[in-house]
Amino acid sequence: MAFLNGEWHDRPARQLEIDRRIELIAQYKRLADVGDLTDYDVDQWELLDSELSRLQRVHDCEYDSLLFMYEYFSEARNPGNQDNLIPAGVDYEDAADFHRELCQLLDEITRGNVSENVAWSVGRNHAKTAYLSNGFLCRNVAYRHKRYIVEVSETTDVAGDFIQWTRNQLVFNQKLREDFGILLYEKKSMNDTDNKYEFVTTTGTKVEAKGMGTQMRGLRHGATRPDLFLLDDLESGENTNTPELRAKNLHWFRSEMLEALGFGGLCVYMGTIVHYDSLLNHVLTKRKDFVSRKFPAILSWSEREDLWELWRKLYNEDVPNAKQNADSFYEENETELLKGTKTLWPRYTYKFFMEKREAMGARAFNQEYLGNPVDEESQIFNPETFTYYTEEDMQGLTLDYYCGIDFAMGKEKGDYSAIITIGRNRDTGVCYVLDVFLKRVHPDILLQEVVNRSLQFQYEGIAVEAQQAQEWFAHKLAEELRRKGYPTHRRLKEIKQRMRKALRIESLLPDIQSGKIRFKRDQRLLIEMFEMYPNHNHDDGPDALHMAYGAAKLRRKRVTDKPAYL
Repeated sequence: MAFLNGEWHDRPARQLEIDRRIELIAQYKRLADVGDLTDYDVDQWELLDSELSRLQRVHDCEYDSLLFMYEYFSEARNPGNQDNLIPAGVDYEDAADFHRELCQLLDEITRGNVSENVAWSVGRNHAKTAYLSNGFLCRNVAYRHKRYIVEVSETTDVAGDFIQWTRNQLVFNQKLREDFGILLYEKKSMNDTDNKYEFVTTTGTKVEAKGMGTQMRGLRHGATRPDLFLLDDLESGENTNTPELRAKNLHWFRSEMLEALGFGGLCVYMGTIVHYDSLLNHVLTKRKDFVSRKFPAILSWSEREDLWELWRKLYNEDVPNAKQNADSFYEENETELLKGTKTLWPRYTYKFFMEKREAMGARAFNQEYLGNPVDEESQIFNPETFTYYTEEDMQGLTLDYYCGIDFAMGKEKGDYSAIITIGRNRDTGVCYVLDVFLKRVHPDILLQEVVNRSLQFQYEGIAVEAQQAQEWFAHKLAEELRRKGYPTHRRLKEIKQRMRKALRIESLLPDIQSGKIRFKRDQRLLIEMFEMYPNHNHDDGPDALHMAYGAAKLRRKRVTDKPAYL
């Protein structure tokens, strides 16, 4: 209803029409109060109410992408509309925080408050296309905000499918047509241009589909160059699987695509990272002319990694009913398993992502759902080259036990406290990672866990980090162990690190590669920290292993040194 008497009303003109109707309705209310309303007045009042409602709706949606989506493309507010994006049972108030944040950014772009290009990495299946290539594109066309919009995807056909959704809404969405006028005729022959790859509205806005690598220099609509690029999932495994393809994509992006953008135009790029050296990751990490952000599918991880490890063993067990067993375990322990968890879009549960990670593997999952890819060329630790042991390998070995403790106090929120126990073979010097404790726990719980393990393994040496605020924990641990009869004066060493953490962790590489440090395959989180290093959000496990291994080497020297009197 921003389309009055055959004319489009922009925001200032629309506000005047809204104010005018509010005043007329107020006059009718005054007439009603004194009983002077005629039947004609009642009819006019109802008409004004209807027009005001529609004008206000158009006015409110202009700078509210989320509201625009729900008003015109949801079953709740536009029931029966073909190809609605939002299903029945979901309304504006139910929108995910992530979609609200995404729409707020799009609104800032619409208001002209964003002068830089935008790049966002979002995990798969989080409605990027719905909000960017469908809703945002359609809103720019409906409100006449842009003159020439280019939708770019992996192929021109895919981009064509995206713009066809908007085309069909402009033609068949009755509520949209009533509020914004006829922007495309149902008969394609009546439109200036109307095919799968481009269309031009009755108001002169052109929308065109393009694919990655296609020619874009020289794009014109009359005298107008593109003023908005919408980039939606440009990459897949197929067009990024060789260094040559990735280099070609980057060259096209720099020299072809961005150069086609008109002066003052804007590029909005959203997608899923498919490779460390992908175009999207390059833009996110290296382009200064893009405002960039990553949105991982998991915002907060479970506090009970130990329970998830049990679930994982059941889930991957080589038995016919493995999934049913894992599901039963989940149902029995759901509250504890979900403690501390939060996902980007609540539609997808934490359990869904845990199953997805088991199916894809941690590396692919971290890349595509967390936006955290591994640089294969500069990857330091490759778990495929690790030496793994089984329980059978341990039979008959004489081991001395050591542990490293990395207390998370004072570190980044969400860091793990780590206790890594290794067993050193007295005959060969090979060290086996026997027990891995990686949890977010209160200091008192960590203290008790260390004491319990000390009594269980009878450690020859304990290395505990005592850096600044962590020093009190080391002192408290020594006190508690002495109370239990453990000889801390020779076996507990407080570590005050003088070497950078990166150097400490990377110093393990030669001994891991040679098999002097060996792992068990079910130590998933620790192995994942090594695999993703230095890009993993946490490296507490590798650092604790470094301390344990250092304690084993130090203790060995002490044992083998000759006494002073010889």
